[in-house]
Amino acid sequence: MNMDSIKVQSKAHGIMYHHFHDNQKHIVGQGSISAETFNDMLDFYGKDHNIIGAGEFLQKSEAGTLSPADVCLTFDDGLLCQYDVAYPVMKDRGLTAFWFIYTSPLDGVIEKIELYRHFRFSKFSDIEDFYSAFFNIVAANDPEAMAAIHSFDPDQYLKEFPFYTPNDKRFRYMRDRVLGVSKYNMTMDKMLETYQYDIEKNSQILWLNADHIKNLRRQGHIIGLHSYSHPTVMSDKSYLEQSREYTTNKRQLESVLNEKITAVSYPCNSYNSDTLKCMRELGIRIGFRANMVDVQLEDIRYEYPRQDHANIMKAMEAAK
Repeated sequence: MNMDSIKVQSKAHGIMYHHFHDNQKHIVGQGSISAETFNDMLDFYGKDHNIIGAGEFLQKSEAGTLSPADVCLTFDDGLLCQYDVAYPVMKDRGLTAFWFIYTSPLDGVIEKIELYRHFRFSKFSDIEDFYSAFFNIVAANDPEAMAAIHSFDPDQYLKEFPFYTPNDKRFRYMRDRVLGVSKYNMTMDKMLETYQYDIEKNSQILWLNADHIKNLRRQGHIIGLHSYSHPTVMSDKSYLEQSREYTTNKRQLESVLNEKITAVSYPCNSYNSDTLKCMRELGIRIGFRANMVDVQLEDIRYEYPRQDHANIMKAMEAAK
């Protein structure tokens, strides 16, 4: 990776995190990092950037005083591994972050996007082994879908996410653009059954509960929207469908915290003008996308860029 791409950016932004591991309760997976690596990453990025708390970032955003070097920390999906591994590091450093939480797990829903990810890394020693098994099942059960991938050019898909491998892109294209939700879930459910994956047991270690969310807010972190059920292609949904996703999400989080929710990040960076209309109607004050690409539909307040931690990891490795 070009180190200059990680140096001070021309705009304030967030760092986006998802998965962490501790080699015990929380397993190692593609892109996951340890507490030690997280701490080192903050030191590394802090050399050229001003890492500030979520509340200060929001305040400066509304005052129009953010500098290009100002950076905040953000966590998507409301995962327990984030709370167990990253939260103590931030507490020691006196830092707060934005936590963007999808709320169907608060209803007891075992949301499949995270469950399937945990399955991939608990049952396969390597992500490529999973991809091989997945595509073999698709080929056996849906040859027409498999044929669609033969003309797929990974170099032209998700170009704004340079850390994705060609097979990462093939998998996401198959999931989101060829199979769709129903067929993808059917394929993955067959795999869970074949590999005897314990859904109930593993679901207990995946998500934050209401008490975790309350504690984060008491410590000064900002809780934000991330939809109800985490669709991977929200922009394909109608305005009414998007409004239901975010309105339900907001109502649940406000019920937990007894305060207004005013921040959002968009699942899988999928949003459009209808999404931003929903944000205005819901009284959202700040929003984040999922890359550093210069894209702005309407209002920078709802489209702050984020640097994926995977890009920073590559820069750290290159600097060794």
